[in-house]
Amino acid sequence: MPYMYRPVLKTKAGEAIALLQLASPDKNRIAPIFQVSETPPATFVKRLAEAWAGRTCFLDGAFNFNLSGTSADFDNTFNALGAAGIPVIPVIEIIAANGYNQAAFSHLNQFGAGLMLKCIPANFATATNYAQQMQIPQDQIDLVIDAGHIAEFDPISFAGYVGHILQSGLPGSQWRSVTLASSAAPKDFGQLSLGTTIVSRVDWLTWRNLPQNARTPIDYADFGISHRDLTEPPGVAMAGATVSVRYTISDNWVMLKGRRTTGVAGIPMGDQFRSHSRTLVARFDFGGLSSCWADERISAIATNPAVSAGGRAQWVEINANRHFNFILSSLSWPVITLLERLSYFESQQFFR
Repeated sequence: MPYMYRPVLKTKAGEAIALLQLASPDKNRIAPIFQVSETPPATFVKRLAEAWAGRTCFLDGAFNFNLSGTSADFDNTFNALGAAGIPVIPVIEIIAANGYNQAAFSHLNQFGAGLMLKCIPANFATATNYAQQMQIPQDQIDLVIDAGHIAEFDPISFAGYVGHILQSGLPGSQWRSVTLASSAAPKDFGQLSLGTTIVSRVDWLTWRNLPQNARTPIDYADFGISHRDLTEPPGVAMAGATVSVRYTISDNWVMLKGRRTTGVAGIPMGDQFRSHSRTLVARFDFGGLSSCWADERISAIATNPAVSAGGRAQWVEINANRHFNFILSSLSWPVITLLERLSYFESQQFFR
């Protein structure tokens, strides 16, 4: 079967709406990991319930716990998701505060089976002992190795480093799934020039170069279109932000940096988003997917003046939906030898 995609997302309505617009077959191949933000918006659970009822997701409250000193937001969000019909599963982090991990463990098997265990490459070797201490069998645990922000790394060299760590500990393991997570998206457009900049998706290139084995495939996780920093920018920063777009293509993002909406050189937001849409549609690498709600929206905005150009919130939905669709279209079988593949099929009794 193809790889699974487990993006690490924020508890925001925009991400939920982007998931809602995926086709059903694609929804079967994505299991989002939501990180509880500083102040989870009331609209998040409602929107995710519309998009994800009956489908698995994971909830990680470590960031919010570190800020607030309490698991209240995590507990409330977890219970609300479960009550909305989502089989949510708690995330425990080896290096998280004990208070948070205890709170997460208390939700074990409440709505979804098992748990997710997150570690970093440096403590991957301790994951097996950690699971044993929790007295949870490995086959009830989804293991995520978070490699951090790697935008400045060489993806081939870093893939070799991570692959060596993982392959030394994965043979013989029984984890329900194993996923490599990393991030490379810029935090903002501050360092980019006006207009179009192509930015490498180093997180994706690293995973593409990772040694794989069909018996223990390593699934893919990124942080969607966002930087991994969950700190909310102050309102004054958003008021002065440029009107910009990031569009996912093969191995890269197309980053379109606009101008502010205020000041002498300011341009209305709608005019800029419509101009960005026309720039994207004119590119040779626009589209290319069999069905993508985001691309349809961009095309409509670019060609039909009667269609609203949208605002920042709507473009979070558009950018994220394009990213999800593109990643899912790119995931395929592990790159292994024919002999390994035949051996795997025989072990699974596919030929009997």
